[in-house]
Amino acid sequence: MLLAHGMRCKPLAEWPTSRHVRPLSHRGSRTIPDLRPPPPKTALNAQPSPRQLYAAGHFARTLSWSFVDLALGYYLHVRLGLSAAHTGQLLAISLAYSSVLDLLLAAVFTRLRNQQRLALRLQLIGGLGTAASACLLFSPSSATEPAFLPLLAASLLFRTCYAVYDVAQNALTSLLPRDENEAMRYVSARAVVVPISKLCIAAALFGVVGSPASAGSGSALLICMIIGILIVAAALPLACVATPAQPATAIRPVAGALPLPALLPVLLAAAAETALVGLAGRLFPFADQGAALTFAMVAGMVVAPWLHLRLRPPLCSETGLIALMSVLAIAAVCVYQAKPSLPVAIACAAVHGAAVASVGLVLWRRTALIARRHAARSGREDDLSCFALLTGTMKLSIAASSLLLGQLLPGIQAGDPVTSAALVSLVAVGSLLSLAALAWPVALPRTEGLHP
Repeated sequence: MLLAHGMRCKPLAEWPTSRHVRPLSHRGSRTIPDLRPPPPKTALNAQPSPRQLYAAGHFARTLSWSFVDLALGYYLHVRLGLSAAHTGQLLAISLAYSSVLDLLLAAVFTRLRNQQRLALRLQLIGGLGTAASACLLFSPSSATEPAFLPLLAASLLFRTCYAVYDVAQNALTSLLPRDENEAMRYVSARAVVVPISKLCIAAALFGVVGSPASAGSGSALLICMIIGILIVAAALPLACVATPAQPATAIRPVAGALPLPALLPVLLAAAAETALVGLAGRLFPFADQGAALTFAMVAGMVVAPWLHLRLRPPLCSETGLIALMSVLAIAAVCVYQAKPSLPVAIACAAVHGAAVASVGLVLWRRTALIARRHAARSGREDDLSCFALLTGTMKLSIAASSLLLGQLLPGIQAGDPVTSAALVSLVAVGSLLSLAALAWPVALPRTEGLHP
């Protein structure tokens, strides 16, 4: 009858809800709630937070940089048979190119919109390229004479991919946190994973440095493959992190001048410390017990933050800490060049690593302080550009140090006393220059609530 009059009866599940009838397609109602507990969170269904994914990505990124930085010179010279001069030239060209590329990418990145989404995508693209190019760079070669240009091309490819990866990761340090408290958690996570990754690479060098030629070459490629898997495993989930939509009318800050007068002493100190003082550490992998000495140097770098906190109050100033570390760096190199026993040489390497890393902490801290005061005064956040200047200066200094390495390595391996004296002189000059630059008084713009 209802159908004859053009009416039909709705199914019970489509009836409107009321306080007496609950829909059959929903769990619970206002009168009869669903008291069943939700499924528990376990390790199988738990989702990592963006901070955990960021820490994993930074761990993998530091693995790739540390391995190439510590092992590439040894691999090219000892494993592939490239001459010391050509090894230094290859490292210098690739690092100089990388330093310029860092500055260009940072300058372009700061002028783009929707930086968070772009950084998440770039860290995936750069990470995949870094993993592939590192495997290409450490691929064993069957040629009797290593070709300089193909090795240089592979090195430049790695530096290009890593620069994209590095700039994106550094930008996420300030783009992912929602407030200052969360930003401190990101910085703390970074401070934890960097020493752990460096120790992992220092331990892995025992399979590359000092081992037989065939085994060492295969081990280097295997380490690169493992690092590549870790990069992909961290970069893929991080690229899928949801990003808030940015309003189309968002106003970008007008580009202005960087605080170069305040940054200049820091950049000069970074150049002297990296090019001259750090030169001694780049010679450790070529020694008889190169893996043990490199591991001791990295271990000294790991304990440097703890030493910084413990030694600064008794010395009453940061300048006193820098002076102490400069003296320790010079003394460690002097004792090491006297050909001591292995335990003493390991202790010298550890002291040298702690001294260099302690001065490096001062450089990063002062750069952050200058960037914060500049942002408070001008209203522009130029942190990425300031740190790009610092990292670019360090890479350019490593390039210059690589040229010196190619000139000093034959004499150091032959035990030439003149070369040893030249090395000690370079380390002393670098220590004194960095001390003078960091002790020089600089008039920083004062703002409320910011203290060094």
